[in-house]
Amino acid sequence: MTAAPRRVELRIRRLELDSSEAGGVSRAALCAAVEAELSLLLGPAPAAPATPTPADSDVTVLARRIARAVHRELRVGEGAS
Repeated sequence: MTAAPRRVELRIRRLELDSSEAGGVSRAALCAAVEAELSLLLGPAPAAPATPTPADSDVTVLARRIARAVHRELRVGEGAS
């Protein structure tokens, strides 16, 4: 028997960034990149981002940091170490 796919819905109402970190990053691009990074961390099969970004772009680096922080906090909430 296979397990049903897990659905995770996360709403981030507000994200405050230091202006030095944001560096002119597009809000829409950052949202898409964070979503893609979180799907890599949370899901068995990553979803392709709507708008691909280069692996070393400022958006991807920032999104990766945000996604890892969110993921870490979700795991703490589950009791994981």
